[in-house]
Formats: sequence, structure tokens, C-alpha cells
Amino acid sequence: MRRPDFAIAALAALLLLGAWMFAGPFARPACTAVTGVANVSIAVANLPRNTAKFFCYRTSAGQRLRFILARDDGGKVHAVFDACSQCYRFHKGYAVSHGYLICRLCGNRYKLDHLDRGIASCVPVRLNTADRGAQVEIKIADLVKGRTLF
Repeated sequence: MRRPDFAIAALAALLLLGAWMFAGPFARPACTAVTGVANVSIAVANLPRNTAKFFCYRTSAGQRLRFILARDDGGKVHAVFDACSQCYRFHKGYAVSHGYLICRLCGNRYKLDHLDRGIASCVPVRLNTADRGAQVEIKIADLVKGRTLF
């Protein structure tokens, strides 16, 4: 292969790798927009066991606050911000795979039923919720308290 052909092939490979990283497993998961005046209510029926879903709330100032609701095998719902107490400065958030929440910066993995247990200084930032039976309720004020994470 001639030198210019090699350079073009290498550039094409890098572009494909970059596209794969943005659209593939390293891409930030899409979030479901939620709204509310004093509270946000989310139906638990829309959250199967051993899964997690990403949500986002837009403040009156236009800032998007991302959070995750995870339902463990026992049916309990856990809520955390899409940010870790240590890695939030890099704005990478988490990914979800096979019952684990994975920090997209440092790679630490958390079982969905143990989101409050950190590894070293990487710990998911907890978000308070109220269990209303078929609904999980989150105070807008609690969401806004986490705005510095984003």
C-alpha cells in the first residue's frame, strides 16, 4: 500500500472508531423527559425488575438534570443522579449493562440493588424518593439541589 493510501485508510478507521464510540457502548444513554411543578411522578410499572432507566428534568433556567431510577430484583426502586461524587466533573455519567450501573469515566460497576455502596471515591449520588405505591415521587427541590453535578 502506498503511503497516501495508508493515511486515508488509517483516517477512515479512526473516524469509524469515533462514530462507534459515540453511537455504541460509550454513548450517553437517552433520557426520558419528565416535568412537574413541585414533584415529578414516575410509574413503577414502566420500570421492570433488574433494569434502570434514565430521566431528565429541565429547570426553569434551562439546565438539564439527569437521574436514574433502578429497580432491583426484589422490586425496590433506587434513585441516583446520572453523576458520581468523584467523576461528575467530567460530565460522563453512567451506562447500564446486565444489572449493573457503570461509571463511564472510571469504569466502576455497581449492582442495581447496591447503588449506595461506592468503590474508592466513586459513589453514585443518591436522590431522595417517596414510594407512593404505583408511583415514585421526587421533589423538584431535591433535583435542583443536584444541579452543581451538571
